[in-house]
Parts: sequence; C-alpha cells; structure tokens
Amino acid sequence: MTRALDTADRHVLAIAAIVLAVLFFLALNMLAQATLTSARLDLTEDRRFTLSPGTRDLLAGIDEPIELRLYYSQALGRAAPAYGDHARRVGELLDAYARASQGRVRVSRFDPLPFSPEEDQAVAEGLRGVPLDAEGTLAYFGLVGSNSTDDLDTLAFLAPERAPFLEYELTRLVHNLANPEKSVVGVLGDMPLNGSQFDGFRPAAVTEAIGAFFEVRPVAVPVDRLDDVDLLLLAQPETLDDRTRYAIDQFVMAGGAVLAFVDPFAEEIARTQRGVGPHVPGTGAIPALTPLLAAWGVDVLPGQVVGDGVSAQRVAAQVRGRQVVADYLPWLGLGPANMDAQDAVTGSVELLQLRSAGAIVARDGAATTLTPLVRSSAQAALIDLIDIQFAPDPTRLLAEFQPTGERYVLAARVTGPVASAFPDGAPEGIDRADHKGTAEAPLNLVLVADADMLADASWVQRQALLGQDFAVPIADNGDFAINALDNLRGGASLATLRGRGVARRPFEVVESMRRKAELQYRATEQELLSRIDELEAEIRAIQADEADAGLLLTAAQQQVIDDSRDEMLALRGELRGVQHALRKDVARLESWIRLIDIWAVPLTVALFAIGLALLRRRHMRRDVAAGLA
Repeated sequence: MTRALDTADRHVLAIAAIVLAVLFFLALNMLAQATLTSARLDLTEDRRFTLSPGTRDLLAGIDEPIELRLYYSQALGRAAPAYGDHARRVGELLDAYARASQGRVRVSRFDPLPFSPEEDQAVAEGLRGVPLDAEGTLAYFGLVGSNSTDDLDTLAFLAPERAPFLEYELTRLVHNLANPEKSVVGVLGDMPLNGSQFDGFRPAAVTEAIGAFFEVRPVAVPVDRLDDVDLLLLAQPETLDDRTRYAIDQFVMAGGAVLAFVDPFAEEIARTQRGVGPHVPGTGAIPALTPLLAAWGVDVLPGQVVGDGVSAQRVAAQVRGRQVVADYLPWLGLGPANMDAQDAVTGSVELLQLRSAGAIVARDGAATTLTPLVRSSAQAALIDLIDIQFAPDPTRLLAEFQPTGERYVLAARVTGPVASAFPDGAPEGIDRADHKGTAEAPLNLVLVADADMLADASWVQRQALLGQDFAVPIADNGDFAINALDNLRGGASLATLRGRGVARRPFEVVESMRRKAELQYRATEQELLSRIDELEAEIRAIQADEADAGLLLTAAQQQVIDDSRDEMLALRGELRGVQHALRKDVARLESWIRLIDIWAVPLTVALFAIGLALLRRRHMRRDVAAGLA
C-alpha cells in the first residue's frame, strides 16, 4: 500500500515538475525579451554583426544627436530576395549603431510607396530610385543622415554588391555628420596640380575633384607650421629644406594624416621643368623625403621603376625613325586583381593608370606596419631609370625584360607608432618650444610610389562641348585620391575598417552538388537533343522526298516515321527524367537541412530530458531497493 502511494506521489511530482519546467521556460523567455534586448552573440566567421573598435569609439564620442532615415521599398525585396536579405542586414547594423551610441544615433524607417509623401521626401533628400517594373515604378533603398545643424549626408543607394563595406560607409556618414566642417587639405609639392604654362594654368582634374569634397589649400615652401590644415597631401615635393621637413614631421607627431605621392621619376615634372633645379627634374622627391620616410619605417626604391608584363599599356612611339606600337612596361593599367579588395580605399576602384611607378618596401626593424593597397602582377621586374629617362625604346625594354616573380608594392597603408625624424629637437634656427619627440597617435599614412597618376594625361580626356571644356575620366585615379583622403580624414575610426566579407553565404555543399549535377545534366541533355535533331531530320527528309516525287509514302517509310516519333517521345521522357535527377539529390539534401534546422534543437532537448528522467528513475529505484534491504 505504501509503495503504491509512493508511486502515485512520484507521478504527481513528475507531472508537476513538467508543468513547472514549461512555466519556467516561458518565464525565462519573457524575462530575456524584457532585459536582454541588446545582447548579441556573433558566431559568423568574419564577425559581420560585431561593430569594430573604431566604430564604437566614434559612436561613444558623439556629442550631438544624429538622425538616420532609412528609405527601403518593401516591393524591392519581394521582387529581388537579395535586396530583402541586405535590407535586414542594414537594419540590424543601424540598430547596433543606435545601441552603441547610447541613443545619440536615432533611426527612422520609411517605405516610399509610389506617389506617397515618403517618396517625395526620398527624392528631395537626394535618393536615387531604380525601375521596379515595365511601367517605370521606382523603388528606393538609401540612407539619409542629418545632425542638429541640419547638415545632410546621403547614401543614395545601398547596393548589395557593396555589402562588405557597409560598416565603413555607415561609419563615414556618421563621422561626417559628427564633424560637419569641411576638412582642409594642404597640398605641398612640385606636381603642377594648379596648372602650368603648358595648359594656361588650368587646375588639374584631380584638384577639381578633391575640391568638391574638401577645401584645397596650397602650401608654399618653406613653411614653419602646418597647424591650419587637417590633412596633408604631398605631391612629389622635390625642393624641401629642414624647416619644411620639420613642419611635416611635427604635423605627423601631432596626429596628422598624410597622403604622399613619392615617385622615382615624375614624368609630368620632367616634361614641364626640363633642365631646372639641382636634380634631374622629376627624381628629387625620394632624396628630399628620405629622413621622414626613414622615421616612418618605409622606403621608395630610388633609381628604379616597376615594369609589368601583364599590366603594361600599349603605346605608339617613334623608335629610330619609325613608328612602333608595343606594350610599354613602365606604364601600368591596374585592375581589381592588383587591388586590396578588402580596403575601403581600393575596394571600389576598377582601374588605376600609373606611369613610371616605384616600389615601396618596409625598412628593416620598422615599428610601423606596411599593408599593400596596390601591387603589380607576378610578371614584373625593376627597370633602371636610365633606360626610360631619355627617348625610351618600348621594344628594347620588352626584349630585355626578365620578370622576377615578385609582386611589387605600388601603394600602401602605413600605420603604427613613430618617433620624430628630429630626435634632438627643432633644427638650428627654428624656435619651437612645443617639439614632440613621439607621435601622439599611430601614424596614418597612405603612400603611393607614383605622382604622375595625378596628372590629367594619366586618367582623363579633355573634351570641348558647346564652348566648355570637360574632363572625362578614363580611369579611377581621382576616385582613389578622394577615397584615400576621405579614409584618412576619419582617423582610426575609418582607417581600421576593412571589408567584412560578402553578405550572401551560399551552402557550399549544395552549390557543389548543383554544379556537378548541372554538368552531368548538360552533357546528357546535349546527347539527347542531338539524337532528337537527327530523328527530326530523318522525318523531314522522308517527307521532302514524298513531296518532290508526288508519291504516297510506302508502308516501310511510314513505319520509319512512326518509329522515329516514338523514339523522340521516349527521348523527351528521358530528358525530363534527367532534369528531375538534377534536382533530386539537392532537394533531398535541402529537406534534410530544413528538418535538422527545425527539429535538431527540440529533439536534443527532449532526448536530454528523457535521458535525465530515466537516470533519475534508475537512481530512485536503487535507493528504494537499498532501503527495503
């Protein structure tokens, strides 16, 4: 009797325990929803859903509210699922920005339906619509930001193809709104960026392009201080004294960012300043900057330029009195394969055109880190400057060219701790009490071993239309310079950001199976279609003979036609079977994945609970048996 009551009590306790477990599970979920709304666990390989330290530092330092307005047409996601996935990614990242900023970044969402006030607002704020259907309905997917002084910054269209740089673009937008003043770029160097006597002193196209985003301020040499510029652009400075070198050095020690174009042979300067100065024109920047480059832990190899058999541009030249057309090894046309696709400076660049570029190398024992942005192909080698300075022969260069297999660095990002190139203080004759022996922030330098890429001849064509002169880009040299300055302007918050991988992550096993099945299907399909074509040709030939002779088909001929048609029907059935087989294995795997995804966790929990219950029951029986004994 007692054992029966104990058994009944255990059953009641078991039921009560199950009920309490369910109630506890529900209560825990409600508590988590109420208190853990900001908790996230990012298990992706490239940490796509985790803000970088630079972004977090920027958001923590915002001292005014910033409003972000996301315009996304839901119809776009329904028409193209890739946009729907990207929109969810954008929304999640914007929410992360709002949380990390402690509410100083506020996010609003709008669905700009056709002819709605939201669409009017999207158009007024500069967003670009894309056609959604044949009727011309426009869809929008862009972001507009504003600050407390009504400054606006816009991402006109958030293309999924730019997903790897999504955090960079959002952080740049927030940085621009938090720092709305137009940054001043000080331009120091001998490149004729403001024109020369050869072009009527017309500003170079790159100067005009940079001027659309920054305030461009020429810096005359010599200069004592660079306190009035935010960024420094060194454009082949060949005539520097210690005063100017010291001013550059202290600008960097104070945390200033530098974009430097340092060329072993600047052809544009050689063309416009032939016979002027103590050096061969176009070759003086490396010796002029050597003390600073040494302090920054890098070198540009002097007296040599990079020739590339893969990237060489084809030119027409006069060689020994005759016209030749050949690849000119020192003039390079560089595409995405030569760029760092993960860096925001080069990630969107499609073509750079360089002329007589040098090679950048890290100094032994340097404390800084050199990260290549642009490199040659492996079919490259160094060419002595003497071979191209005076009347170069493209055919002779090709005949003597011996690739080394090395990919030479043509542009690089240089970061890390640096000390002054003037460890003993200001040079003699310069009175400066605020000398800095070490940099207040890590070096923020983008170094390019070519200055001719800034010249119009390298990347634009001038065209006259209705009495006006237009510069038509044929390469992305200007975009590269603007990207670099924009990146450097953001300091550490932008310089440390890199691409986070692609937003779309296909199932590799499924894709592999699909490709193999596709190959098998296509091969079998072609065999079947070829046989069907043969049968149709046979039938047409018999019918043509009938028409030409004016005679009725014989029984044998009619039988051939009937047999051929039967075989065609059988072949078409076989073709459908092959097509079904194409999907069968993939569909089976997808079903298993879906089944595991839905039921794996609940089944695991249930099996664990059953196992635990059986184990407890076994222990209880053992205890009861021991008590009776």
